[in-house]
Amino acid sequence: MGDREQPTDRVFLVTGATGRVGTEAVSLLARDARRPEVRIATRDIDGPWVGLMKRFAPQRVRPVRLDVDDADGPEAALDGVTDLIVVPPLMPDMEGWHARVAEAARAGGCTHIVKVSVTGARAADSDPPPGAIPTQHFLGEEALRASGVPTTAIRPTIFAQHFTGVPALYQPGADRFFLPTGDAPVAFLDCRDIALMALAVLWSPPQARERHAGQSYELTGPHGIRARDVAEILSAVAGRPITHVDGRDTYRAHAADAGLPEGPLRVYAEAAEGHFGGVETDAFEAVTARRPRTFAEFAADHAAVFASRSTG
Repeated sequence: MGDREQPTDRVFLVTGATGRVGTEAVSLLARDARRPEVRIATRDIDGPWVGLMKRFAPQRVRPVRLDVDDADGPEAALDGVTDLIVVPPLMPDMEGWHARVAEAARAGGCTHIVKVSVTGARAADSDPPPGAIPTQHFLGEEALRASGVPTTAIRPTIFAQHFTGVPALYQPGADRFFLPTGDAPVAFLDCRDIALMALAVLWSPPQARERHAGQSYELTGPHGIRARDVAEILSAVAGRPITHVDGRDTYRAHAADAGLPEGPLRVYAEAAEGHFGGVETDAFEAVTARRPRTFAEFAADHAAVFASRSTG
């Protein structure tokens, strides 16, 4: 056996670490042979999911409290951090939240930030103007860039994981999914590829990292697929027919009848207008030397969600 690689002195911090993208980023860092220190930023350091994530690499994964509203702020969590992945909470003042995190990152010696933004993030006076969420994310990007810490924004499209995490869209074992996108294609992106892109930027050689600084990369899946294609894929994975139910009013009524939150209905309405069908994979391929996962790969990897039947 060859010599084990010596641990790096890099210290990574992931905000939103207990979410889908954050958990995958922590998992990738925990398995990295360079063995960096990994900090899980959370408001609940004793939560059960945080405890599980510590077990990914008990000697190197450490939860730290990060709440910008605390009297002490985020400075302690970010002290000594070299690499920061920002997966922000959705809140009214995203600009202020990002500004506080950016200030603490700069003071703590951070050398590069990757912010997970959203597709279409741009200034409010753009033509056409962005929606509320892309506007808030863009303000967050600007706050990070203003800190002087080299920052790269990645702007993913609709997550494939909506099928495992938005119960009004789909519940495990169900024979129908409610997706009000009509016949418009959607280039669903796997959250695992978002984390992979973020880390590929941060692990890039110094000259490449310099080129990434100040850049904003749109990220999508490799194909725009329609709801009927999704139904065929899920049916093949489940081994039984899974059908598509269309319509915004139907989606809303289904959520209400089941006592579920509507979730990202506005995003699906925009998808129905064709805003999420474009494919942008050049940056992902150039940085990661991979192609993003297809929706079929996502469905196969999560087969248990679709194959198991509800008992209630």
